[in-house]
Amino acid sequence: MTGCLGNHPQFDAWISALITGHRRFRLFGLLVAAGLHLSACTLPGSGVDVGGDLKLLYAPFSLSNPPKYWQYNHQTNASASGAPSSAALEWQDKDGKIALAARPAAGPFELGRRTNILVLASPYLSFDWQQNSTAQVGDVELVLGFRLQDQGDWRENDLGTGKPPTEHTVRIPVGNSQVTYGQWQREYFDLAGVYRRYWPDAPGDEVRLVWIGIASGKDKLAAVTSVTYLTQILLSR
Repeated sequence: MTGCLGNHPQFDAWISALITGHRRFRLFGLLVAAGLHLSACTLPGSGVDVGGDLKLLYAPFSLSNPPKYWQYNHQTNASASGAPSSAALEWQDKDGKIALAARPAAGPFELGRRTNILVLASPYLSFDWQQNSTAQVGDVELVLGFRLQDQGDWRENDLGTGKPPTEHTVRIPVGNSQVTYGQWQREYFDLAGVYRRYWPDAPGDEVRLVWIGIASGKDKLAAVTSVTYLTQILLSR
């Protein structure tokens, strides 16, 4: 009986269909699992790159009407003729990358977004930057806001609006005087190391990154033609 079925064309077709269906079911299950994993790891209003890192700067979007969780404050300086100067911050295609072009001499600005990231869960921050020949270190700064927060306060789908209160704000100058201008550079920061500097005795599961932004330097007078480009701001493990 078994030998007869094993050589029967209809039986072979049935087995083939069963195997195909099983493979499709497994593939569907893998896709669902992957989707659930990404949903669990993403932050509202962010993207995920091919490596699974959170893309905080999910470009481009309207600066005049930023998406949810983002806030843009700026002041435009007038030129010598009295006419408004160029935009302090705008999107540009730079060497094939969609980047923010920052011109601090055009006026003070800060663009940032709310987050609620457990530092120990995503302890590394990275971003790409480039400066033109007149830009200097500190013309633009990366702004990080930290807060101690109980785990029970975290609600993924409701981060609130505007800039949140922070217990510590860290401003990191963008740039490196040893780097040749006109070349893209990648910076890495250990957020866990940053928070330990301020909270050496705090439980790691209570320190959260609640704000990340870029701003014109507070103690720097940028040259009129200074431009700093930033893109690919990522949080990763």
